[in-house]
Amino acid sequence: MIDIYEINNGVAYQLRIPMNIEPGHVFSYIVRGDDDCIMIDAGYPNSELIKPITETVGKIPNCRLSALVVTHIHIDHYGLANELSNHLKIPVAIHKRDYEQLIRINDASRFIQESLDYFRYYGVPNQELPILRSIIEWIIKRVRLSFMNPDIIIDKEDQLFDGLRIVLTPGHSPGHIAIILDQYRIAFTGDLILPTITTHIGLTPINSGNPLMEYMKSLTKIRKMNLKCLYPGHEGYVCRINERITELLNHRFARICEVLSILRNEPMSIFDVTSKLKWMDNRNYSSLDPMNKYLALSETAAIMKYLESLRVIKRDEGKYYMIRDINCEPKLLLPQEYEDN
Repeated sequence: MIDIYEINNGVAYQLRIPMNIEPGHVFSYIVRGDDDCIMIDAGYPNSELIKPITETVGKIPNCRLSALVVTHIHIDHYGLANELSNHLKIPVAIHKRDYEQLIRINDASRFIQESLDYFRYYGVPNQELPILRSIIEWIIKRVRLSFMNPDIIIDKEDQLFDGLRIVLTPGHSPGHIAIILDQYRIAFTGDLILPTITTHIGLTPINSGNPLMEYMKSLTKIRKMNLKCLYPGHEGYVCRINERITELLNHRFARICEVLSILRNEPMSIFDVTSKLKWMDNRNYSSLDPMNKYLALSETAAIMKYLESLRVIKRDEGKYYMIRDINCEPKLLLPQEYEDN
């Protein structure tokens, strides 16, 4: 059974799709475009859900599906894309930046080697590498079970798609997108802004560059749109948009300050800093399961890359040290364009 909720008097519909991993569900949306309806995101791989999803979609009045748009390459959002595409006979669209990373993961030997190189860049001890490698192998396995072959590649930062505006909002993934309905001032934002969960931003082979900086720019981009409500991939909707974005920026700022406080004592590797931070439920890195170890390391790495880009810290022989004694103040660590207006 797929729960369905009407949004804005039938402008869109939210489908609550169950999955057997946290947080237990993912939202897919059916949105009316100029001529037809567009499906946003496809849910976690589970062939048993194809029939109930298609039956639920079929009950929406005057809604002929013409495409499936995937907000980003995480498997809970695209896992059923191929099966739904074949069953509903609709094309799948994804941003070019994310599709390139999907191809990268599918090259197993290359992706494993790149990941091991990143773990060594993090300063991970040799005895810890097999644990983290097991996560990479799990990711590869999941991608191969539900590899997506998109029919439409989105390649711009802002473009129209059947009357809907698609905007690039990287950070959580390099090709993460939001779908904007300008007329109604609402947006479907994937994992960019969630009501209570803090979106993971990690530096990895498939999210390289400066993902934390990109994420902050994406938050700013959404804030400037003066939207009424956001409909994300999990939990519920967000209508206090400016307040929620400020909360998210404050959380990142606090974490950045924690890292700086640790680095003031002595030069450290990314692994060293990760081991000194507290993680979910105030736990130490050593007590985390393999997946959360991977997430913790990549999140710390994203913070270090961000601070490096601000010329606050520098890396030398695998360790980072402060090159600028800086106070933990938003105006110094969150560039002016990110500050709340």
